Amino acid sequence: MPPRKGDAQYDGSRFDAEGEHHLAALFDAYSIVYTAQSITEGKKKPDFLFPSAEKYHDISFPTEKLCTLAAKTTCKDRWRQVLNEANRLRSKPKYLCTLQQGISSAQMDEMQEECVVLVVPKPYIKTFPRTKQNRIWTIHKFVSYIKELQS
Repeated sequence: MPPRKGDAQYDGSRFDAEGEHHLAALFDAYSIVYTAQSITEGKKKPDFLFPSAEKYHDISFPTEKLCTLAAKTTCKDRWRQVLNEANRLRSKPKYLCTLQQGISSAQMDEMQEECVVLVVPKPYIKTFPRTKQNRIWTIHKFVSYIKELQS
């Protein structure tokens, strides 16, 4: 039996990989162009780069048409990893898809200060502080945003 969350040998990366696979299948279903696990600079590797690593590295390609998405099962302090995954996008929002529910108001405020936008399944939004729910994007909203960027 494979390790599960809560087991001593569970490190979270397996579940993150499964979540990435589901997101990739969703992006494929909507004909979204992306590169998964591509290197931006040095050893930096966002989970998803839209529209592609090739466009990211093409300096003539408009930065406004680029986007990254990190996929993390839980945020805790790991959300900070997304802040520096793509130098060209430093001044743009950073999108973080998570399955963690009920992140604290204080942590959500920290994320907002760093321009991190949470992306969660729609039913999860109700588990977040009511006054912060309008900051959270559904997966559907994120997909619509990317489709608009790519049109």
